[in-house]
Amino acid sequence: MDVNWKYLLITFVLAAIVGGGTFWFSRVGELPAAVNLPEIQKPKETEIAKEENPLARAVEQGKEFLLRMEDEEKHGFHKYYYALEDRFEERLHTVYSASIIYTLLKIYDFDGDERIFKKFPQWGEFLLSMQNKTGKAEGAFHYSLYLSPEEKEEKFVVGTAALSIFTLLDLYERTETPEYLESAKLAGDWLLGMQQDNGIMKAYQRYEEGKWYYGTQESLLYNGQVLAALSRLYQVTQEEKYFNSAEKIAKHFEKRVEEDGCFLGDEYRSANPISSAWVVMALLDFYKVDPAEEGDELRSSSPFADARVHKEIIFNCSRELIKRQMTETADPLYQGRWNLAFSTSGNGWLAEVMMEMYHFCERENMTACQDYKTAVIKVIDWLMQFTYSEENSIALPNPKLAIGGIFWDYNNKYVRTDSVCHALNSYVGIIGYMLQ
Repeated sequence: MDVNWKYLLITFVLAAIVGGGTFWFSRVGELPAAVNLPEIQKPKETEIAKEENPLARAVEQGKEFLLRMEDEEKHGFHKYYYALEDRFEERLHTVYSASIIYTLLKIYDFDGDERIFKKFPQWGEFLLSMQNKTGKAEGAFHYSLYLSPEEKEEKFVVGTAALSIFTLLDLYERTETPEYLESAKLAGDWLLGMQQDNGIMKAYQRYEEGKWYYGTQESLLYNGQVLAALSRLYQVTQEEKYFNSAEKIAKHFEKRVEEDGCFLGDEYRSANPISSAWVVMALLDFYKVDPAEEGDELRSSSPFADARVHKEIIFNCSRELIKRQMTETADPLYQGRWNLAFSTSGNGWLAEVMMEMYHFCERENMTACQDYKTAVIKVIDWLMQFTYSEENSIALPNPKLAIGGIFWDYNNKYVRTDSVCHALNSYVGIIGYMLQ
C-alpha cells in the first residue's frame, strides 16, 4: 500500500488540534551501583528525517516523553503522569519500568540514541533491585516501590515477572551481562511454581498480616505474558522445564479456542479484543520457539500436528480481530479503534499485535498480509488524536513535560505509560515498511 505522507501529516495536525484540542479546552477550568556494561556495537542513526515524517516525529516525541518518566534517583519509571495537575504518583512500578525499558531498547535500535545506551546499567540495576531473593516468593518481582516512605510492595504478580523476563533477556543478549540471565531464570523458576495442574497460572502472590494469599482466577493476559516469557527463556537457555511449562499454557489456550472460539474473556474480563490478542501473541512466541516444520525431526512433546494447530489459531484469530476494528463508522473519534477496546493502552496493544502479525505473515509467505499493515495504519491515525503535542497542550501547566504522552481517553487526560509503550512499539515496527 502506498503511503501519502502529506495526507498523514495533515491527519496528524488536525487530530492534534481537533481530537486533543476540542476535548481538552472543555476541561481547562479543571486545571489546578550499577552492573558494568561491556562495549557493544552501536546501531547507525536512522535515515528517516523526523521533519518530513510525522510518524518518525511521533517516535521522537514519545521517546523523549518516556525518558522524562524516569525517577532520577532510583532509575525506575512511573506508571502515571497526571498532565492536568503536572504530577506523578509517589510510586515506581516494576512492570511499567520493564515495559518502558523494553520499548526504549527498540527505539535505540531505530535511532541509536546514545543516552539510551548509557542508561542500560542504571535501568538494569533498578530491575535487579526489585527482585525478591528469599523466602516463598524467591525470584518474583515486587510489584512496586513506594517512594514516601520508601517501601517495596509485598505483592508479586506473574505478569510483572513475565514482562521483566522480556527486558532482562533483551539486556542480556545485548550486553552478555550474566546477572540479567540469572535474574530471568530465577523469575522463570518462580513462575513454574505458580502454575496449577491444569496449566493456568495463579495470578499473584501477596503477603499481608503474616499470611500468604494467592490469586487463583484465570487471566488470559497474565497467562499469555507467562507463555511468551517462558518461550523466550527456553529459546535462550534451552532448559526443557521452561518449554514444558509453556506448553501447558499453549494447550490450555488451544482448548479455550476450540471450545469458545477466538473472541475470549476470563474471570477478570468478559470477552474482549485485548485478552484475545494476548492468546494470539503468546502462541506466536511459542510457535517461534518450536515451529516443527514438516520434515524436521519432531520433539516427542510437540508433534507437528500441535504446531500446525497453533499456526492455524494464530492466523484465524488474528484475522477475526481485524474484522472487529471499527472501519465503517464516519465518526473520526472512533474510526480505527477496536470495538470494546476503549483506551489508548488497549488499542496501542492491538496495534503492536497487528504489526507483529504483519511481519510473521510475510515470513510465512501467507496471503493478505497487507490487511495487518492496513489495520496498524488505521489505529495509528486514531492514536494520534490522543497524543499531546505543541498544538493541543498549550493550556497544560507543563506542556513540555506532556508532549509525546498519549492520554487515556477523551474523558481522562492522564497518561498511563504503557499506552505510549505499545504505540511506540508499533510505530517503530511498521515505519520502515510504510515507506516501501
